Amino acid sequence: VRLHDIVSQQELNGKTGTVIAWNPSSQRYNIYVTVMKKVVSLKPSNVVLDNGTVAQLVGLNSKPELNGKWGTIKNWIRESNKYDVQLSRDKIIRVKVETMRV
Repeated sequence: VRLHDIVSQQELNGKTGTVIAWNPSSQRYNIYVTVMKKVVSLKPSNVVLDNGTVAQLVGLNSKPELNGKWGTIKNWIRESNKYDVQLSRDKIIRVKVETMRV
């Protein structure tokens, strides 16, 4: 994963890491930042999952029937902080980064 738009720890922006866990109580990822050799806890909006990552849709209000479904991240759109997610061979949707969980 790549880290971005972190205000409180700006030195993390642009760094890469590995998702270790999802903490449901804090709604944050625990991420091992390779170059810094430390674990940080970050909101989904500060984490860019790699293209090709398979993740679960959660918290969709506009299409609640898709919650719980799994899809493959095809692209991250920086300007809107959204992913294009492929759900099937013919279906790609655009969702906020906060709605994807690994």
